Amino acid sequence: MVKPKQVSLIWIKGKGDNMEKGKTYGEAVSRLEEIVASLERGGKGLDETLQLYEEGAVLLKQCQEDLKSAEGKLNELRLEDIEEQISKD
Repeated sequence: MVKPKQVSLIWIKGKGDNMEKGKTYGEAVSRLEEIVASLERGGKGLDETLQLYEEGAVLLKQCQEDLKSAEGKLNELRLEDIEEQISKD
């Protein structure tokens, strides 16, 4: 018999592969909202609940990384604006 943790890790690896193929931030957030709603409704078996939770954790990490990247880009743009203003003076 396969241990539940091993099943979950195999499943997550598959989801990670799909994520690398290009889920946008919006798609990731939408899927995360679906997962949260499904978990809140309940009625799922333990294995399915764990799989949904783990998928949600992967999506959450992706969203946090996307936001961090966007914040970095905004900071770079602001810095470029400041440098441009300084060079004009």
